Amino acid sequence: MFDFRSDTVTRPTKAMKEAMMNAEVGDDVYEDDPTIKALELYVAQITGFEASLFVLSGTMGNQLAVMSHTQKGEAVLMHANVHVNQYEVGAIGLLSSAYPKLVYNETGYLSASDIIKYKGVDNIHFPKVSMVIVENALGDGRCLNSDIMNQTIQQAHDFGYKVHMDGARLFNAHIANQESLSSLIGNADSLMFCLSKGLGAPVGSMLCGSKAFIAQARRYRKMLGGGIRQGGILAAAGIYALTHHVDRLKEDHERAAQITKMLQDFKYEVKVNHRDINMVFFKLRHNQSESDWIKRALDFDLIFGPSTHGWLRLVTHLDINDEAVMRLHQFLQSQK
Repeated sequence: MFDFRSDTVTRPTKAMKEAMMNAEVGDDVYEDDPTIKALELYVAQITGFEASLFVLSGTMGNQLAVMSHTQKGEAVLMHANVHVNQYEVGAIGLLSSAYPKLVYNETGYLSASDIIKYKGVDNIHFPKVSMVIVENALGDGRCLNSDIMNQTIQQAHDFGYKVHMDGARLFNAHIANQESLSSLIGNADSLMFCLSKGLGAPVGSMLCGSKAFIAQARRYRKMLGGGIRQGGILAAAGIYALTHHVDRLKEDHERAAQITKMLQDFKYEVKVNHRDINMVFFKLRHNQSESDWIKRALDFDLIFGPSTHGWLRLVTHLDINDEAVMRLHQFLQSQK
């Protein structure tokens, strides 16, 4: 079966499994798992931060950042579309007692001008903004360039806000934009990126920041039940992913572009974005039933997920090869 639902469905390669099996392990709560420590050191080096922390998921990493950057009752400024707002179970209010101050605009992301517009007044009736969350790549598959990101970060810093970057697919943006990680990260105060999406690791994300920030996040991670023991088995997969699977992300982007063209040839409405990564958004024809369409795809060994706001999504990843694209073509041909 070829699963197009998300890049979170990837399975470890044989070489990654071997790296996991051979990993040297310890107890990470005592900070003596050598493989986790090696991963955290490597990530800090390639991102330019003082330190990093291995966490179990991107959601955990994002919430640890909010917990560590804010005090109770403060506001977090972010675009309404970001993952922290839409897909993290409202955790920002429960875990941090923070107020999500949401920006709605046509661009779909937070800009420097938005930060100025939504700064608000210093008044005891309103929560005080202390933190900004930005995202790259965006949830719709677009990548923001370093100029946009750095202008936003600088404006936030001018107002004294901390900036956290949700970079779940930052490495996709790095490859698509052909810009260095350091350029895209800029002067953000913290960063989260996923090992378990396009990079192909089975579990985990990385949270990056200053040594003091990571020390606080480590304490909160323990509080949330995220203290892991012999986690080097998982960290080994992360090291392998970062050293073997970054450049190959270009293949995912190329297959997504190929699928975009294919869908257009078969007269489907496709949302075309500049600097697309590995996600394709499209709509069925008016005479097509979504549930039937998805069910019929199973006959071609294709797994699709349901639509969101009328748009279906196909995601390319480590386990989507040329045969999968060929099967998709055959399926679309059968639906003419």
